[in-house]
Amino acid sequence: MTFAFPLAFLGLLAVPALVAIYWLRSKHRRQTVSSLMLWLDQRQAKEGGLIIHRLQTPLLFFLELLSILLLILAAAGPMTLARTSGPLVVVLDDSFSMLAGTTSRSNEFIRFPADSPRARAAAAVEAELRSGRYKSVRLLLAGESPSLLGDATSDVDQALALLSRWKCFEPSANLDEAVAFAFTLAGSRGRVLVVTDHAPQQAPRDGRLEWRAFGKPGPNLAFVNATRSARDDGERCLLEVANLSSSSATATLNVEAAGSQEPARYGLTLRPNASERVILTLKPGAGRLAAWIGDDALAIDNRIVLLPRSVSSVRVAMQIKNERLRGLVEKALLAAKNASLVSSDPELLLTDDEEVNIGAETWVVQIVSESNAQSYVGPFVINREHPLTEGLSLEGVVWAAGGTQGAAGAPVITAGNVALVTDVERAEGRHDLRVRFRPELSTLQDSPNWPVLIWNLLDWRASQAAGVREANVRLGSTAVARVGPRVERIELRPPDDHARSMAVRDRTLMVRAEAPGVYEIAAGGEKYAFASNAISRQESDVSRSTSGDWGDWNSVAFEEVEQRSLAWAFLLGALLVLAVHLAVASRSRLGLSASAPEPAR
Repeated sequence: MTFAFPLAFLGLLAVPALVAIYWLRSKHRRQTVSSLMLWLDQRQAKEGGLIIHRLQTPLLFFLELLSILLLILAAAGPMTLARTSGPLVVVLDDSFSMLAGTTSRSNEFIRFPADSPRARAAAAVEAELRSGRYKSVRLLLAGESPSLLGDATSDVDQALALLSRWKCFEPSANLDEAVAFAFTLAGSRGRVLVVTDHAPQQAPRDGRLEWRAFGKPGPNLAFVNATRSARDDGERCLLEVANLSSSSATATLNVEAAGSQEPARYGLTLRPNASERVILTLKPGAGRLAAWIGDDALAIDNRIVLLPRSVSSVRVAMQIKNERLRGLVEKALLAAKNASLVSSDPELLLTDDEEVNIGAETWVVQIVSESNAQSYVGPFVINREHPLTEGLSLEGVVWAAGGTQGAAGAPVITAGNVALVTDVERAEGRHDLRVRFRPELSTLQDSPNWPVLIWNLLDWRASQAAGVREANVRLGSTAVARVGPRVERIELRPPDDHARSMAVRDRTLMVRAEAPGVYEIAAGGEKYAFASNAISRQESDVSRSTSGDWGDWNSVAFEEVEQRSLAWAFLLGALLVLAVHLAVASRSRLGLSASAPEPAR
């Protein structure tokens, strides 16, 4: 033990003063009086005096002496040396291959198999945490990008509570990036533990890293592709099943559409490491589609759900007086096939009038054919970040427009410094576009760029309508949904059925598909849904899984010596002694007050 403030021992000079108080006593003479009526206290005074008597050592003396010594020791700053290990950072492989095991999956939700790599890794991590060797522990999830699972903690139970939130629903695990991040968190004296289901690409060279794999190789059949798209005669669905093993396998593909009595069954014969595709044609208006194969080494990739994509046509109105321009616009709209021509309440209005009366939700595209138009062959400057310009190429195109440079709104397409297409975004999210175009002097309408431009316009407007942009997404990706103009909060119900409320900003909601299954969104009086499916050929291939340990922590000394103050222990002891002193002194006074005084003689 060392002391940070040894000068505090000068306080020991108080000990002789305390002894003097009890050693020097006052001498009293016996006095004979006629009455005790005027005496307030008949006890013998024990205050210090100048006459030397035999030293008296009652209990109070020892209590006062002990409290003085404890206070002096606390003031001296006692320090002790302790050896502790540095922090531990555990990198958890969060990919869904960690769920491989013999326990099958229920109809909608996935259970953690008791013999899965995730279960064995969690038991090993728990044993490491309960060893009590670490100053603090951090848990780091290794998915497509690393993310911390809570804050650093020195409490084992709290760390295990965080470990229970390890779900293994990521489509891949970037362990290299996660390990680099873990070294930053651990520091020079920390340790990094990686738990996964496969071996490292090369044995760890850093003594701070230990790699433990808990996988078991095995054959697996999995869905590696699943799409659903709209066609003129209905919908088309593509399902691809792969045999991820070195031996041939057979499987039965079950497909069930909403409202069907019995699922359709397709027999599959798969060569080693080969796949087979099944293409289905669905009737118009077909609802939810579910497909599954038998249980095997990995259950999460044996079932998919595909929802129909809500392709809502854009309500378009035309108020174009120029007959030639009207014919060009109408022809491009009919070719796009996602436009519905209406006469009232349109979502998109194409006009060549200067002033129009529109609703709050109607976008306006004003096509201006100027009489003083000039033909431009470039150079055209195209804003590639704007939705109107996707796939647009104006090379070799002649575009005629007026020669004035000024135009309201942000330029989208310009010919030199002459704005051809401009965009004005209103506060409520509505867009007003101005297109300067004279067809008589242009070749734009004769090139593929004209229908592309109209298609981009319709697709952009449709993307801003309420609903889910993509009805089927891959596990780990983000689904984008648009809600009504007055919706501020929505209720999200993920596949685990734990509904939660979420705020909406700018009418846009982004939901990450963190688990496979169907997500439901209730926004005001509307309901939307999208499905998430575990589709990743690399993660479904568990034939590469293995078990083993790589790296040796014992090759590097991780223990660090730190000083710990013990002043708190001495202060606590002094408080306890003073409490006993107070109790003893109070009891002594009460005893003297209750006893009758002896008459003086």
